[in-house]
Amino acid sequence: MNSISRRTLLRGAGAGIALPLLNAMSPVQSILGKSFGMGPQPTLRRLAMMYIPNGVIGSSWFPKTTGTEFEWTSSLKPLRSRQEDITIISGLSRTYLAGEPHSQAGSCWLTSAKPNERADGQTAIDRTLDQIIAETVGQQTPFPTLELSCNQFEDHAEPKIFDSISWYGPGNNARSMNDPRKVFQRLFGKTQDIKKSVLDTILEDAAALNKKLGRDDRKKMDEYLTSVRAVEQRLSRQQLSRSGIKTVDFEMPEKIPTHRRDFIRLMGDLMILALRTDQTRIATMMVGPERWDTPQVYEGVFDNPINHHVMTHDRSLNEDVAKIDQFHVAQYAYLIDKMKSIQEGDATLLDSCAFVLGSGIGDGAIHSYENLPVVIAGKFGQSIAPGKHIRADHGTPLANLWLTLGNTMGASIESFADSTGQFDINRTRVASREQ
Repeated sequence: MNSISRRTLLRGAGAGIALPLLNAMSPVQSILGKSFGMGPQPTLRRLAMMYIPNGVIGSSWFPKTTGTEFEWTSSLKPLRSRQEDITIISGLSRTYLAGEPHSQAGSCWLTSAKPNERADGQTAIDRTLDQIIAETVGQQTPFPTLELSCNQFEDHAEPKIFDSISWYGPGNNARSMNDPRKVFQRLFGKTQDIKKSVLDTILEDAAALNKKLGRDDRKKMDEYLTSVRAVEQRLSRQQLSRSGIKTVDFEMPEKIPTHRRDFIRLMGDLMILALRTDQTRIATMMVGPERWDTPQVYEGVFDNPINHHVMTHDRSLNEDVAKIDQFHVAQYAYLIDKMKSIQEGDATLLDSCAFVLGSGIGDGAIHSYENLPVVIAGKFGQSIAPGKHIRADHGTPLANLWLTLGNTMGASIESFADSTGQFDINRTRVASREQ
């Protein structure tokens, strides 16, 4: 079996397809390491963040007991069969500053500014965790970070502070992409002038590569190219669906797929394609923007469009809001399964990841910044032993977790925002101060 470069691309007709991690990419290192005791190779880790706006219903989200024998709440039930891959964390908090609460929810979720530092003159916005990590890890991949959004709203009356979780610095957000076709083109080249599938243009190159691969790698390549084809086909179906709708008296916005669930999953699939091809190791994805009041359709949950933000402020609707929480968790579960199905040597893509689901607000009804929802899927390159619920002491800063994840990714961060120390993610209970 021949060794091939990690940066090998399949090329054809102006398109380039990055490859998944294959055994043939470092066989000499692996064989020498095993035969001559060279020690373990550096662990590949990825960090992905999936953001929920407007907080959650805590009574339907957080388990009452900790450890591995916790009871499952209604909002987290989609994760029940995946317990061996997830870590639930409760008790983490942020500091609220006087002012508009939603403007410092998502925008300050990953920020490195101390809560009392109004870095942009209004809120504590500064470089976010993903961008700080990218200074080190991002230099190893074509794209230092990838920012995605599932914002389907045509109404852009709200400022970017409600629709951005990734920031290069005060006032300078890393603008997220919400058009799946443009994301696909960014990852695999501009294919709008190609009359056939981007995969069809690189078949000759793929056939030549296959001759160099072992049986396992050939199978992995087939599965990978099939997944790329599936994304292409879904994008094509969406385009056909939109063109059909336009034949009636209804203007379908170009960037909006038919179903919200399918839209979130498609954006997540694109994120996974970017991670598995090592085009980036750091990705963020917003499920939706903070506070925006345009009604949305949640297929299979409500019969009519609903306003998520307004509903969170009506306690009598807690049960309905919890259904939206469960809807978001179900999409997260789908992406967990997708990551786990992708084999990388003796492990899976999920094993290398810390795939975080969370929100910058705890209780949306009162804009509480305490007891924020956090779930992490994956083992983060054997740094996390999942399968449990951890409850941090009251007042433990969320920044402690970000500090730990950042350093585990390879960034040398002494402190992060208002952190008080590292977060021991493998304990059942974590104190607010270093022990």
